[in-house]
Amino acid sequence: MKIALVAGGHLPIPPQGWGGVEHLIWNFHNQLTERGDEVVLVNTTDLKDVVTTINNGNFDAVHLHYDQYSDIMSHINCDKKLITSHYPNLENPEPQYLFLYDLLKNSGAHIVCLSDRIEKEFVNRGCDSTNVSILPCGIDVDLYSIDENDVLYPDRSVIVGKIEPRKRQAFLQGKDLNIDFIGNNVDSTFDTGDPCYFGEQSKQDIMDNLTSYANMVLLSSGEAHPFVCLEGMAAGLGLVLSEQSTANLDLNKPFITVIPDDKLNDTEFLKNKIEENRKISLPIRKEIRQYCKDNFDWCVIIEKYKEIINSI
Repeated sequence: MKIALVAGGHLPIPPQGWGGVEHLIWNFHNQLTERGDEVVLVNTTDLKDVVTTINNGNFDAVHLHYDQYSDIMSHINCDKKLITSHYPNLENPEPQYLFLYDLLKNSGAHIVCLSDRIEKEFVNRGCDSTNVSILPCGIDVDLYSIDENDVLYPDRSVIVGKIEPRKRQAFLQGKDLNIDFIGNNVDSTFDTGDPCYFGEQSKQDIMDNLTSYANMVLLSSGEAHPFVCLEGMAAGLGLVLSEQSTANLDLNKPFITVIPDDKLNDTEFLKNKIEENRKISLPIRKEIRQYCKDNFDWCVIIEKYKEIINSI
């Protein structure tokens, strides 16, 4: 199959540092190529060039990963057109972003959602359920190191990802929660002089060292499907999450702790739940990793992706 993956053109692919969507597209490219598909990356802000490249390429499928370019889909000659929005608050958007639903619905493309909750929102807003599918993020679990017994920091947690107000890292600083912070900072209220802040790390460092922690914390106010949760589980870590950070996860698993919205500012409650999760998760790290592999490894996700394309 010949597939075009279309990005926004604002960051290189593969990205040189952080860039969740770009990493996802690059992984799709690699995984599909390994399975014998011909994959072309189209990554430019020149929309005329995007349309020309695709229409001259004789593609079997085109997948747009940048919702604001949805208008180009009507100009693209391909029987199988797909579109995904990576906007993190899509299941509960701010009023100024409600237009995204109509934008995707009217694009003429099959909508690929990152979670079942996003899919339900599209259907509730009048989208034909046969034109909407769910495809979670994928991960290569075997690339992540795992220490099943001798965990380096059994009494510490980690938050990985861009430091920004939405993810509430600044609030969690200085609260005696034993949390380390990793990521590039764009939050002016975050104290970069904090000894628990380790800056931006390479993807390889994260894959090698994430397993040093007992669990991962993500108390974000909005996430589509946070890839970092998959990274945590691949490394054997338990998860302590806000309600908005739980997409596609089995919340009955003992290693997943969900913090109710009305408890997100309760420091004592957070401390107790984080410590409780550490104790639960440390003895079952192999089980945590296996759950991730069974549900989110690329071999599972690519098969689902092919099924979606073939169904169009």
